[in-house]
Amino acid sequence: MTNKEIVKEFLGKIIRAVGKKKGQAAAKQLLQSPEMKKLAAQSAKIANDVRKDMEKKAAGGDDVANATLDILKKMGY
Repeated sequence: MTNKEIVKEFLGKIIRAVGKKKGQAAAKQLLQSPEMKKLAAQSAKIANDVRKDMEKKAAGGDDVANATLDILKKMGY
């Protein structure tokens, strides 16, 4: 399934849910779809890779990386 098809499916479900006033059930169903689970896993992997790269740069003395990690820490991430 291509990204365009996933977006169309997502928007279609939202519009139908709003029309039927069943948004919460549709959201739950959507989050359980294999495509959304795959996208969530990819997003988590990318976030972890970025954090690891930033930590390496901070250990090497990069001030921007240090500042960014400090901000993320203050925000609870």
